[in-house]
Amino acid sequence: MKIWILTFLFIVFISPPAQAHPHVFITPKATLVLNGHAVSQINVEWDFDDMSSALFFESCGSDSAAIWNLVFPENQLLVNGGQAPRIGYYTTVEIDGVPVANLTPAYFTANYVNGILRCQFTLYINRNVGNTMKIWFDDPTTYNAFDIQSGNFQFVDQSGASHGLQQQTEDNIDKMFLSW
Repeated sequence: MKIWILTFLFIVFISPPAQAHPHVFITPKATLVLNGHAVSQINVEWDFDDMSSALFFESCGSDSAAIWNLVFPENQLLVNGGQAPRIGYYTTVEIDGVPVANLTPAYFTANYVNGILRCQFTLYINRNVGNTMKIWFDDPTTYNAFDIQSGNFQFVDQSGASHGLQQQTEDNIDKMFLSW
């Protein structure tokens, strides 16, 4: 009996905590709409993993409003058990080193393509960029994981200007970096 108690105490007090892993995997795509040094909007598309797509379909069917409420709840549960209002809907945009505040998705749609949930929305930026712009997706709760693939990010510049678009990793987060 003593060995069981010692084993239990070792497991509870000595062993390292288990790492949390994401429950939902999302592959984001983004098209930055530019006109020279002005960024008007970012058109975003998220493709969910097979299992999450099936769960969304089972819970909501094809009802975009119901999917909206599940994908973008008003409050998020933090790792420490607290709650915080959702800010930016997992999307962060930084222009010349300054985060763009209060990003709110517009024109949200949800549909299924070959059984995969695809959510699309637009983020209106309407800002001038001096030299650099970054965009990334991150969930501080570790509930969602974003699979950043540089080929899924592009820009459309109505002025015909050239830009360098590259992927960078900062603080273990993959970010897309656009420079002039």
